[in-house]
Amino acid sequence: MRDMRGNRNLALKNLVNQKATMNDTEMLQISHLVEYPDNEYVFGMEGIERLANAIKANGFKGAIEVWDMGDGEYMIYSGARRTRAFQMLGHETIKAFVYPYPESETLRRRLFLGANIYGRDAIKKGDAIHTARQIDYLRKTIEMEREEGTYDGQKTREELAKEFGTKPSTIYKYESLLKLGERAQKAVVDGILQIAQGSSMSVLDEDKQSLILDAMELMKERNIVSRRDEVQELIDVVKDHDGEPLSVEELVEAVCGRMQAEAAGMAKAEGAETAGAKDGVQETCEDAQETGATETTQEKPAAEPKKYTSKAAVKKFNQCYDRMEDFLNTDKKYKEQDREEVLEKLQALKAMIDSEIVKITDGGAQ
Repeated sequence: MRDMRGNRNLALKNLVNQKATMNDTEMLQISHLVEYPDNEYVFGMEGIERLANAIKANGFKGAIEVWDMGDGEYMIYSGARRTRAFQMLGHETIKAFVYPYPESETLRRRLFLGANIYGRDAIKKGDAIHTARQIDYLRKTIEMEREEGTYDGQKTREELAKEFGTKPSTIYKYESLLKLGERAQKAVVDGILQIAQGSSMSVLDEDKQSLILDAMELMKERNIVSRRDEVQELIDVVKDHDGEPLSVEELVEAVCGRMQAEAAGMAKAEGAETAGAKDGVQETCEDAQETGATETTQEKPAAEPKKYTSKAAVKKFNQCYDRMEDFLNTDKKYKEQDREEVLEKLQALKAMIDSEIVKITDGGAQ
C-alpha cells in the first residue's frame, strides 16, 4: 500500500505500511465474522458474484483484515466483499490478519478508511456516490477528532483533498452529490448525470431535480439535442425560474428557445457559416413539434440572444472549465500522429490562459 501523507495518525500509518506476511494469518470460521457496520454504505457491495467467479478460477492468495472482539467474534474492516464471495462458493473458513480491537472510535474509523482506500485510486469517477460517502465519512471523522482535541491537520477541505489525492474544488463537487435526492443520485451512478451536473443540480430541491430528470427523458424521447450541454441548460432554466411553476413541457420548450437564441447569436457574430448550426438546432426543435413536443415554439419568433455580461462569461467559463478538468484528469494514451496536434492546441490554450491571467492581475479585464 502507498505511504500515507503526513506524520499524524501514526497508529494508522504503521498499520497501513506494516510488513505482515501470510505466516501471520489465522484461519477463521466465516460464521464467527461480522462486517464493519458502515462498510456497505461507504464502499458498496457490488460485484460479489463476479469476484466469486474470479476466486474460483484463480484462487485466493491474500487475507482479509479483522479485529478480535474478544468474545469469539471478529469484525471485518477490510475484506467484506471477499468474505461474501467465499461464502457464495461454499467455503466455511478464510485466512485473516487478526489485530486487537481499537478502543478509540476515531481510530477505528481511520483504520477502516485506511485499509480500504489507501493503496488504490481513492477518487473513482465510475463510483461517484460511494466516493462522496467516503469523503463525507472522513469529514465527520475529522470533526470528531477536532472535538476530542486529537486533530492537527489542515483546514478540512484541504485535508480531504490531500487524503484523496485531488483538489479542494473536486472535493466540493463530490460532497455536493450527497445533497441530491435518491433518484438524482441513481442518475449519477448510472452515468445519466455527470458529476459536475449533479453538483450544479444539488442546490435545487428534490421536486426540481425530478423535473429536470423528467425533461431529460422527454428530450431523449423526442430527439432534442444540441452541440451544447443541454443538461446544464435545463438546470439553468429551472434556477432562473425559481419560485415560478414550470411544467416538463414548458421546461423543454424554454431550453429549445435558448438553443435557438444561442445559435442565432453565434450566427450573427460569426456569419453565414455558423448560421448552419442555427438551422440544425431549429430543425431539431421543429421536428419535435411535429410529434407534439413543443406546440407553440414554431409560432414564436426566436428569442433575442442574451447580452454578453460578466456573469454570463463566468457561467460559460465554469461550464468549459469543468469539461476541460474532466478531460485532463482522464488517463489518455495519445497516438504518435495525434501527439503534435494535441500539444500544439494545448500550447495555444496555455498562451490564451496566460494572457487572461495578465489581464485579471492588471485589472484590465472587465
